[in-house]
Amino acid sequence: MAKITTRPQSRRSLAENLRTARSLLGWSQEQLGFETGLKRTYIGALERGEINPGIDNVDKLALGLGVDVCTLLTTPAQAYDTLYQEASRRGKA
Repeated sequence: MAKITTRPQSRRSLAENLRTARSLLGWSQEQLGFETGLKRTYIGALERGEINPGIDNVDKLALGLGVDVCTLLTTPAQAYDTLYQEASRRGKA
């Protein structure tokens, strides 16, 4: 069986959705870390797709961003509307 050499789609989706959500909210990685109780360096590694997050941390990210976990893991095209709506609700987008 061949070894998989690319990052899993869910990890790529999470990375892009985190960057999009932060951008829409006008937050830095440090601000997202503050809102979620996670370190800025950890947020950066997630956004680059370098690490595989634990489910508890995905929960923290979703809660901090005001979205469901499934929104963070779905394809960026499908997640954008939900992320935009949440940022608009918070008066950011």
